[in-house]
Amino acid sequence: MAIHAHLHKIRELKTPTWITSSRKDMWLGLLERLNTQDRAFHRFLDDYATDDDITLARRDVRNIFAQDAATGVIATIFWSHARGMRVNALSLLVRDLPTLITLMSVADFRNDELNELLAQPGISVPTASKMLSACGKTYCGMPAAIIDDTIIQVIENSTFASDFPNIAELRNKSRSRPVPYYEAYLRDVTALCEKYDITSDMIDRYLAEYALGNTSQNAELQSA
Repeated sequence: MAIHAHLHKIRELKTPTWITSSRKDMWLGLLERLNTQDRAFHRFLDDYATDDDITLARRDVRNIFAQDAATGVIATIFWSHARGMRVNALSLLVRDLPTLITLMSVADFRNDELNELLAQPGISVPTASKMLSACGKTYCGMPAAIIDDTIIQVIENSTFASDFPNIAELRNKSRSRPVPYYEAYLRDVTALCEKYDITSDMIDRYLAEYALGNTSQNAELQSA
């Protein structure tokens, strides 16, 4: 079992993995194209951007959200959309920010709340998983863990088949059944947490590092 074999690495949380960085001027350019007087996003950039970039780790977003939910929701948007987003989608998020803040006040998301979050522009299951995790939420009582395309490739690998039995039943269905797939992933993650006394943060961090490590090894082999 891959998870069991790497527990020592999983428990080493010295360097955060979920860090994103994007250009401050890119976001300012997008915001200036909006027809709104709301300056909340501008104020966030003024407060948290360093020089020309806005760089956030998951733990940064979680701390910001714990201090102030409204600012924390804005942080999740910047953090989970490091490459920027379409102007119309950003415009709708700015317009509906009060609704989004109210939604993110829910501690334990259920299907209805998750579907409401997914109905927001530019928010897919991977993005929603990042927002839920960064804000310290649970889904149906299970601590939210991040899932994205790189993690999906890892957990569908035969190496991890015994660690993710619920995912095995939905193999190759992450696109056609995104919410059931995410639920299955969380059930597997929760079972691993209980079995090995680790956290969901540790697991998704390890899966992301595993994927990045394999990518680097493959690149080195191709170069050779």
